[in-house]
Amino acid sequence: MAGDLVPRLTAFCLPAALALVLAATLSPTAHRLASVGQCGTHLATTGGLTSLQGLLNVLLFVPAAGMLTLASGRPVDGIAAGIGLSASVEAVQALIPQLGRSCQLHDLIANTLGTFAGVGLVAGLQTLTRPSRLVTGPYVVEHAAMIVVRGRRPARHRRGRLVPRPIPVPKPPHGFRAAARAR
Repeated sequence: MAGDLVPRLTAFCLPAALALVLAATLSPTAHRLASVGQCGTHLATTGGLTSLQGLLNVLLFVPAAGMLTLASGRPVDGIAAGIGLSASVEAVQALIPQLGRSCQLHDLIANTLGTFAGVGLVAGLQTLTRPSRLVTGPYVVEHAAMIVVRGRRPARHRRGRLVPRPIPVPKPPHGFRAAARAR
């Protein structure tokens, strides 16, 4: 039952995290933008990562990327999905001006940083909670002693000359010889 906790928690929290991202980034505002398909690329125009909005953009993607990593079990999947989700949100903001949202490069960068933070947090926690797979000291000493005690087979060569190995001849079972002699 304890092994089922993480998948159940992920199945419950992943849709909630994705809904939070979509609600925070694609809900309509009172602002109306006239241009379609334009994104702001100036990083210094609205403060970028130094403003409260930039910090919130980073924090917004931490749970979503973390849950995606837990769901897939691979950090690369969480990173790819987080960056793809951020790029999709910015593309929708650029293509639908009726939302009143502006597409900004610093939002994409902040979301990507949040993605890496969420994936790093989950990957770090998985590494810390994973059972240790280190080889213990007595195991190593025991096998090293076996190698030393058993030794190695003698080499097949002596001073550049190859020494042939004796070919073992299998002995037939005792009943076979007796049957052959009786004929």
